[in-house]
Amino acid sequence: MGKVDQDQHGLREGKARGLKTIYLTVLTVAFALSFVAYAAFTLQSEKRQAEMVLLEEARMFAHEMDAVWKFMDNSQSVINNSTKGGYEFKGLHCAVVGKSVGKLFSFGTDYVIRYTNFNPRNEQDVPDEFEAEALEEFNAQPGEREFYGFAPFDGEDRFRYVQALEVDESCLECHGSPQGEIDITGYAKEGWEIGDVGGAISIVIPADQHERAFWENIMRDLLFFILITTVIGTIVYGATMVFVLRPLKGLHGAFGQMRQGRLNASLENRKAAKEVTNLIDSFNDMAGELRDMYGHLETQVQERTFDLQEANSLLERQRDKLEVLNGELAQETRFKSDLLSMVNHELRTPLTAILTFAQAARKSCGSEREDDQRAWDHIEKNSQILLGMINDMLDIARSDAGTVQVACEAIDLGEVVAVVRETMAPLADKYLVTFRATVASNVPLVLGDYDKTTRILENLVNNAIKFTPDDGAVSLSVTFDAAATAVKLVVADTGIGIAPADQDRIFDRFVQVDSTSTRKYNGSGLGLALVREYAEQQGFTVSVESALGEGSSFIVVIPESKLVRGNDE
Repeated sequence: MGKVDQDQHGLREGKARGLKTIYLTVLTVAFALSFVAYAAFTLQSEKRQAEMVLLEEARMFAHEMDAVWKFMDNSQSVINNSTKGGYEFKGLHCAVVGKSVGKLFSFGTDYVIRYTNFNPRNEQDVPDEFEAEALEEFNAQPGEREFYGFAPFDGEDRFRYVQALEVDESCLECHGSPQGEIDITGYAKEGWEIGDVGGAISIVIPADQHERAFWENIMRDLLFFILITTVIGTIVYGATMVFVLRPLKGLHGAFGQMRQGRLNASLENRKAAKEVTNLIDSFNDMAGELRDMYGHLETQVQERTFDLQEANSLLERQRDKLEVLNGELAQETRFKSDLLSMVNHELRTPLTAILTFAQAARKSCGSEREDDQRAWDHIEKNSQILLGMINDMLDIARSDAGTVQVACEAIDLGEVVAVVRETMAPLADKYLVTFRATVASNVPLVLGDYDKTTRILENLVNNAIKFTPDDGAVSLSVTFDAAATAVKLVVADTGIGIAPADQDRIFDRFVQVDSTSTRKYNGSGLGLALVREYAEQQGFTVSVESALGEGSSFIVVIPESKLVRGNDE
């Protein structure tokens, strides 16, 4: 393994956290969350339990005081009757006894037991804030009997319990109707009725001892929780170390040996979890396959080397064949060049001479020798055809050889059209075809090759005359299309037309759609092919619009990029 790979591996190990670190972090977080949740639960539970203990204690006190109250109420007839059988009120009624017993019970302790009510007969029974809230609750909700909770008393938080006292029949003698009447105790009656709230018994229980027990219980429970979770975490961590982390560490070391090229590394899967055992088995299988592959590597390299040598030998032979073919191709190219030179010199020169002598002979014959004049006309005509075919073939050959040079200069299409008119007018007169050429006044100068543009129009006009019957018409028009910002050169004729199926192939080489007697003379089928090639070389486009029997229109479009806009005026 290279140094760069080792550095990258080290960076990955530095950024990634170890499984042990992750495991300890997860255990710590889980322990912390569990501890907080358990502490909150324990605190709430112990608080509720302590409150219930105090509540039961207060209820017991209230129940005992209620029993004393009922005992005194039931004993009034005995207490207030003399030995002679007469009634003699002793002043020992239930309220006095209840209050006295409460004071005696709480004497020398932090407990307080007393009776209270709104507008009491004694000032010492005036309710404090907590007792007043309880009495209001009892009066507002007749079915409510208890009111309790932790509240301040003499500057300390204590457990307060208030129980409602309902008016029964025994209470009416001193507190019933008529209201304001003086009872046997010397106080005015309140006018109570059975079921009314006649006050409440208030019990104050100190919470110090319960609070200490409360915190002792919480600390004991939390310490036990910490102990048990620590034991469980240690056991789980130890098991994980033995069955997961330690085998994985050995697997990591084995991979390190393989990175160093020691393919004989292997691992034992004892004391490992099932998943880790499967991973170790997969590693051992992979190591075995690598050893087998390495054992066959030299043989494979030798085979590949031999195949490469064979391929190189084949390439050498093919290169030799290509050199031979290149030589033959160069020879054929030279032969083609020689042939073109021979055609250019050996054919064009005699044809030029034949044309010259034919024209001279035709002029010297005079009108009285019509047969001779027609013969010389026929010779001149066919010589012109042959010369045109030779020129087309030479142009095609130069195009294939890549020797055609295309100029890019400003062209006045009016001059081009004038040259084409001068060249094609005699040919049109000879074949009884009307030829007309026009150039619009707003046509700008264009960028192109003067000679090749002239040749394009000459071939199109020549082709139109060729396929136009006697008394037909051929027109050449040059216009500026403002909407398309382009110049259009249109050669239209009233000839035989072209079928739609043939319009796509008439620009191919050596294609002659019509070979009937309707044509004025035969050709090589290269004229339109040269038109398209010359047009494309200059950035022009050529298209045709035609229908059988209705003539044809060949359209050359010179785009905006080829217009010399500064010279329009």
